[in-house]
Amino acid sequence: MAHLIAATSPLSASSLFNHSRVVHWGKMFKCSSSNKFRSNSSLFFARSGSRSGLLRVVNSANVGNAEVAQEEVVKPSYPWPDNKRPRVCILGGGFGGLYTALRLDSLTWPDDKKPQVILVDQSERFVFKPMLYELLTGEVDAWEIAPRFSDLLVNTGVQFMKDRVKVLSPCDHVGMNGGPNVSGCGGTVQLESGLVIEYDWLVLSLGAEPKLDIIPGAVEFALPFSTLDDALKVNDKLTKLERENFGKADPIRVVVVGLGYSGVELAATVSERLEGKGVVQAISVDSSILPTAPPGNKEAALKVLNSRNVQLLLGYYVRRIGKAGDFASPLGQSDIAATVSDPDQLIVEVQPTEKGAKTQLLEADLVLWTVGNKPLLPASEPNGWPFELPVTGRGQAETDETLQVKGHPRIFAVGDSSALRDPKGKVLPATAQVAFQQADFAGWNIWAAINNRPLLPFRFQNLGEMMVLGRYDAAITPSFIEGLTLEGPIGHAESVLASPTQPDPVSFELLLDQPKFPPVPFCIRPYRLTHVDLVLQYAARKLAYLIRLPTDEHRVKVGLSWLAKSAVESVATVQSNITKVLSDS
Repeated sequence: MAHLIAATSPLSASSLFNHSRVVHWGKMFKCSSSNKFRSNSSLFFARSGSRSGLLRVVNSANVGNAEVAQEEVVKPSYPWPDNKRPRVCILGGGFGGLYTALRLDSLTWPDDKKPQVILVDQSERFVFKPMLYELLTGEVDAWEIAPRFSDLLVNTGVQFMKDRVKVLSPCDHVGMNGGPNVSGCGGTVQLESGLVIEYDWLVLSLGAEPKLDIIPGAVEFALPFSTLDDALKVNDKLTKLERENFGKADPIRVVVVGLGYSGVELAATVSERLEGKGVVQAISVDSSILPTAPPGNKEAALKVLNSRNVQLLLGYYVRRIGKAGDFASPLGQSDIAATVSDPDQLIVEVQPTEKGAKTQLLEADLVLWTVGNKPLLPASEPNGWPFELPVTGRGQAETDETLQVKGHPRIFAVGDSSALRDPKGKVLPATAQVAFQQADFAGWNIWAAINNRPLLPFRFQNLGEMMVLGRYDAAITPSFIEGLTLEGPIGHAESVLASPTQPDPVSFELLLDQPKFPPVPFCIRPYRLTHVDLVLQYAARKLAYLIRLPTDEHRVKVGLSWLAKSAVESVATVQSNITKVLSDS
């Protein structure tokens, strides 16, 4: 028979048992999905000796003639304000997570069913990643593209918490808890701070992080370009190099690893910034740039890279990154050691995919890494079926067409966290276009599930691909006109209307709050741009970005800031032209 021991604790046996009834363990621990509370075990409760006063659960089970005791600390729980309204926990504040939260807040709810929503992210800022490149060109300030979550959510019912996710403990597997329409929690989330969040509905939108540990030396010497901190580090490094090399004949040497969308755009942006003061080398294991892009986008990007003298090493892969002193042979000599006097000079060793070809050693002042991503799904407890989430080889959660994780009706996954397959069985790309569309459906389907309505199947609408290749260069291939690609300054001026979500391909649909209208085909006739044309297209590009910023309040602040910058730039340009005319006369 189970028994209790209460040591220095107000919790006593009399509070749990009386002569007429026994408290059911499932009522006390309704979200526990483990097998701790079995009838053949003895349970002990004791107040922890620590100042936090945590409750310890001691599970005593008989194993043969020996009694084995296991102790577990009950973690503090997040205090939801209302115990009656549904509780939605969103993990990750990227495009998928933040926009799902805003979608939930904007929907019309019955008074007793509007959910309490908490958004958890490891950073205190939302990052509008398409505009990270413009930090390198000085077109935007950090606060404009990376506002604080607390500022964005101030006029909503969404709460924000800065923390990292440690463990998921779902208890909503099909056959447990009766599915999505039955009362009772869906599981718990344990954060690294120790806090436990009990939820009814969970949204996984944890994104992905660069995978640098696949190549020796990449973690130590290469810089990724994925977060605000990454972009600021790259900008600081470039600024430092520009100052150190000012007036010197030696160029700044930048190596970009990867020639997918991010790599091409980064190489184009950095080469534009250096303007002949540096050499940009870009490496790809494929025989061409942008292996998955439409032919028109490839050609346009190749023109821009060639015009800026970017050196392309196609059919090469990186073997290691290190300092020149580390590349010395056992005899103390190597090709690089003979030519480089500084042992701390960065060296990138690249190997051609063609058999028999020689390895090359590239000198670099800065190495930028754009290949390889790993989703950030946390571990699940208890381990094993049915509690673990079904994941792909890339670490993404397998979802059905309603964006629910397979076998877990209380958990939705969007963006990089989701592995949703199209009707042909192909996993949808982890792009911003997909994440934006999924956020809208995830918010609606949570509303439908709470209100006992049918959930909508997600259908991805690919409306084209677009790349920004500098301040005045872009390429777009809309899906509704086969074979059409707009490129150059004209393409840049108009193609941003397709979407503001670089580096990932995005769509015209994203500019609409209610994406119900099909895009209208258009035709643009090339012509020679004047300064006024460039100013107008620059403004059009900024307007396209502005429309997709998260909240009206932030749009107003950023819009006024950009308007002031444009006015100052225009006045400076006019003054410069007047000065030039007067000096010529």
